[in-house]
Amino acid sequence: MKFKLIFLSFFFCISLSAKLTNEGEVLFNSKQYSKARTVYAALLKQRPNNALYHFRYARCCYELKDLEDAIVHFEVAGSKFPARNLYLGELYFDTYRFDQSAAAYQTYISTLKPDDSKISEYQLKLKRAENAARLMIRIEDIVIVDSVVVDKSDFIHYYKFSSELGSISQESLKLSARHVVDKIKYITQRQDRVYYSDSIHGQMDIFSSYKLLDGWSAPTPLSSLINTKANENYPFLLLDGVTVYFASDGENSIGGYDLFITRYNPSTDTYLTPENIGFPFNSPANDYMMVIDEQRQLGWFATDRNQPAGKVMIYTFKPNQAKVIVRSEDKDYLRRAAQLKTYRKGLEIVADTTLTLKEQTQKMKNQIEFVINDSIVYTDVKNFKSEEALKLWNELHALSVNLNAKTSELKTLRAGYDQIQNDEEKASTTATIRQLETENIDLKKQVQLKTMQIRNEENKFLRNFK
Repeated sequence: MKFKLIFLSFFFCISLSAKLTNEGEVLFNSKQYSKARTVYAALLKQRPNNALYHFRYARCCYELKDLEDAIVHFEVAGSKFPARNLYLGELYFDTYRFDQSAAAYQTYISTLKPDDSKISEYQLKLKRAENAARLMIRIEDIVIVDSVVVDKSDFIHYYKFSSELGSISQESLKLSARHVVDKIKYITQRQDRVYYSDSIHGQMDIFSSYKLLDGWSAPTPLSSLINTKANENYPFLLLDGVTVYFASDGENSIGGYDLFITRYNPSTDTYLTPENIGFPFNSPANDYMMVIDEQRQLGWFATDRNQPAGKVMIYTFKPNQAKVIVRSEDKDYLRRAAQLKTYRKGLEIVADTTLTLKEQTQKMKNQIEFVINDSIVYTDVKNFKSEEALKLWNELHALSVNLNAKTSELKTLRAGYDQIQNDEEKASTTATIRQLETENIDLKKQVQLKTMQIRNEENKFLRNFK
């Protein structure tokens, strides 16, 4: 009797498993991925080492944009399904694991026949992953002053830079019934030089023209080093007259439009080979229209990363005089830095174009609010009488910038903590949060001590001065 019950129970389990397997396959083949994932989750509880179940579950997660879960189960599925390396190549790429992405694409390409029509497509994906992996070594540490989401159709309107930089106009150019692109024109402040984008045989290139006595010179395409077989657009010329920023979606981009920099050599009438300016300015999405105001120390660029169709994010940032690299042994932190998920938050205000350059610069440099004693509040660094107090104030400012940056990073990590599903990543994030909390406590103590020292020094000077 006991044996019979065991047999019936075993038979029931097999029947249930077979029913679930059939149900999962039907749902999967009909692309009902949400329902299919639920079925394969149940099947994995019964047979946690089944490669097919892991592969199907991962495919469902992939289609449902659950990237991290998809990666885990594609990895567990093993090499039985060659296509998993194609999916992993894309998933690793989208989650900024570029070295792993390149390895996955390389493995997948090795399984294809030499005459496969898609090899060139996958080789381009491989090259972009390798480019991105190389750029991840030098992620620039930038200060973000402001950000705003706007309509792409008139995003240039939100670039609040001074007329001293020149002017930029934006038009829509209809290349086909479904393909509308931006036609950008940049004119120098002296109105004597123009850089603009236009379509040649369905692709965008960049041209320049000079003001003559009786009009403009004939449009001249920029160097073939800049205008490639891909699309080049969104030109901007720095005030130095030789440094050009532009965007390209060519093979040296990470994906979509990337921002590039080149320089013109007047003595040879040539341009240097353009360089991809890297992370965090560029991403697997479209990134373009870099504008730099070196005198006001402000910059702008646009991106459609993480944005709905028709929208872009415009970042206002503080350009570094010399490139500052993010330093960390934590790969997860570097990935977040490259994605602009963690950055230093600037204390600077966005440039007010109603002020003159001199007024704006002085306002940003000197404006403060610091209590000296019950009857004196300084609102400008020029108010300090003691040289020692002013020196301490500069040290306090540096501490405050560091504290704000770490506080911003801590806030970002805490906000995204509940969304982390990978245990290893969660443990790493927990450790980072604890470290930042300790550093913040120490910085706050230093800020309090420095503040007290400034007041003591300035008040002592004021008493002696009287």
